[in-house]
Amino acid sequence: KMALLKCFNERIMMIRKLTINDLSAVEETFFNSFSVEEAPITYPVIKSLIEEDTTNNNYCIGYELDGKIVSAVGFSPVFFKSDNEISAYILAPLATHQSHQKKGLATKLIESAKAYFSENGVDALLVYGDPEYYGRYGFNANLGKNFIPPYPLEYDFGWQALMLNNTKLSDRKLAFTCVDALSDA
Repeated sequence: KMALLKCFNERIMMIRKLTINDLSAVEETFFNSFSVEEAPITYPVIKSLIEEDTTNNNYCIGYELDGKIVSAVGFSPVFFKSDNEISAYILAPLATHQSHQKKGLATKLIESAKAYFSENGVDALLVYGDPEYYGRYGFNANLGKNFIPPYPLEYDFGWQALMLNNTKLSDRKLAFTCVDALSDA
């Protein structure tokens, strides 16, 4: 499913699902936007999510400009340990090529994904990151406390959740596992 955003001065911009054919551009974007230490950790995660898309029902989308992906984000499902009626996805990782940062591309990707997941009945999105950054999309650290990640976090305040479709959470804590690509990172 492609969403054509605009054609201005013959520049074609769209948000679309990523495929293995995009890996080269996604790799360039990740190695350009992350530090030398972080890129070798984050790129293999999105690479695995794209490659295992149908196996795990991952959702990876990119912002394409003039035929090249310049921003990309991966979402993967979580698997609750208890019998639970809530479905959730983790947002990780997210990158925008340095030459295209501060132009709202990540915002467009996240908002597009929120709409997609809401339309498809997903109840929650989870993220581990800067609360100030992700807070502007509705992620909340207090809600994040209801979801217990499968690994210890260095910064508990960075674990956040966003509820979709007016889904209500019970007071219980929900432990989960995630796809191998995130478990191995």
